[in-house]
Amino acid sequence: MKSVGGIHRTRLAASKVHRHLVKVARRTVQKLGWQVPEDDMSPTLVGAMPLPFPVPDSFEIAFGYKGNLRFVQFGYTAGSPQFGYSDGGDDLPSDGSLWSWFLHHPAVAPYLPESRYPTLYGKFPSGTERPPLEQIMRRGAELPTCHCLLLDRRDRRAYVSERDQAMILFALMEPDDGDAHNVFVDGMLMSPGSEDYKVGPPPGVLDEFRRFMDSRLQAFESA
Repeated sequence: MKSVGGIHRTRLAASKVHRHLVKVARRTVQKLGWQVPEDDMSPTLVGAMPLPFPVPDSFEIAFGYKGNLRFVQFGYTAGSPQFGYSDGGDDLPSDGSLWSWFLHHPAVAPYLPESRYPTLYGKFPSGTERPPLEQIMRRGAELPTCHCLLLDRRDRRAYVSERDQAMILFALMEPDDGDAHNVFVDGMLMSPGSEDYKVGPPPGVLDEFRRFMDSRLQAFESA
């Protein structure tokens, strides 16, 4: 078991790494000459593509997210069979069976087919491993594309995004004078509110989520 001092040092190291990666991402944006709006931020800035289906308020709650940040991505990490979510900190584990149900739902499947986005379904080429962010940021790096679903919680809009694009967006959303991810639990860096990530969603949320998705399909069929 780690001592209190050991936990503190590990947390400090994780925070330093996170801040360093944020700086790397921001420098990359500056080199690319992107114009970042001061008063608003759209995922399309980093190349994310909007999806046409609506997202219920119960979406992120059903998958376990309890933080308060605007953007959250859902998907798999290369080299790991664990489905999870992240709002810019470490990936936290979530319900892979619910995710599979969502992706295969008739209201969603036509827009996120496995044939086009296999990594959304956890299908990666054998031997694929997650490279360091600094390697990702180097131009010309030939790296496997890993997709995720990016949720704008403020506008209730979903996007399909490459995970590297989402990481840049997360970096741009970090406050200039601090860090939105300052909680360290079970060896993972996360934002406040996510500490009890192992606790499932409140009663009724999953049913609400499933009913919403089914209602969207019924509305489409009756149109």
